[in-house]
Amino acid sequence: QVTIEAQPTKVSEGKDVLLLVQNLPQNLTGYVWFKGQITNFHQFIIAYKIDSEKITIGPTYSGRERVYSNASLLIQNVTRKDTGSYTIQIIQRGDKI
Repeated sequence: QVTIEAQPTKVSEGKDVLLLVQNLPQNLTGYVWFKGQITNFHQFIIAYKIDSEKITIGPTYSGRERVYSNASLLIQNVTRKDTGSYTIQIIQRGDKI
């Protein structure tokens, strides 16, 4: 079961938060982060392709997000607009999501 843990769990405005992804499956090709619980283009923040280490940014990218090879997402200088849920889409070999 993949889990996401916010570190720290309580974040003050202006601070950074890391959304740490744990228990990743094997044979991954990439990850896509979305703001909210809907995985559509309008909610797309950032994607990471493992083989090429290519990062693609989406319409909700603010310039304060950074994705890591372990799928974790860092949000820097948090604002009230960052409040809410986040969804990660994990893509395995064979296009299994």
